[in-house]
Amino acid sequence: MGLQYHNQLIFAFSDTHGMYRRLAMPADADVLICAGDACEGFHPRDLQDFFAWYASRPARLRIFVPGNHDRLFDTAPLQARGLLPEGIVLLENEGINFEGIRFYGVAARPYLKGPGILPRDLDFLITHGPAYSHLDRNTGDKNLYLAIAAARPKYHLFGHVHEEGLIREATFSGTTFMNVSYFEELRGQL
Repeated sequence: MGLQYHNQLIFAFSDTHGMYRRLAMPADADVLICAGDACEGFHPRDLQDFFAWYASRPARLRIFVPGNHDRLFDTAPLQARGLLPEGIVLLENEGINFEGIRFYGVAARPYLKGPGILPRDLDFLITHGPAYSHLDRNTGDKNLYLAIAAARPKYHLFGHVHEEGLIREATFSGTTFMNVSYFEELRGQL
């Protein structure tokens, strides 16, 4: 899902589940964001293949936030981090400022709940799992919802709930919530 923000073209996606080569990305994107579930993630070579593909995509910044299927980040985090090539920024409970745009990634996967406090003045909060009550089919994280309500990032980009991906966006208290799951679209290409 692409959007223009501060003269930067930002393209965000999640839930490709190994079908990432079918993903149509804009060639002129400045920032690429993967909000997790890039592959099934049961074997390191799956993530390594995704990372090689992702690093080859044209962009000035590539962000990765792991999902629940990127299990190596939970079972062997040092090994998973070692697979990251130069040119991909891992954001797990940390942020980055890129040309005046503040990005922050949270390890909010369905079994790993989000933090109670987020930094203020964020442009983009990126998680894999959704916050409760926004494009989540009532499966989202209530603590993440409360943290977002307090910090009020401009955008919350997430995935996980495939059926809500790319359908619409929701805005609440100044935050635009966008489910960037491409699973249903990519599965339909089979």
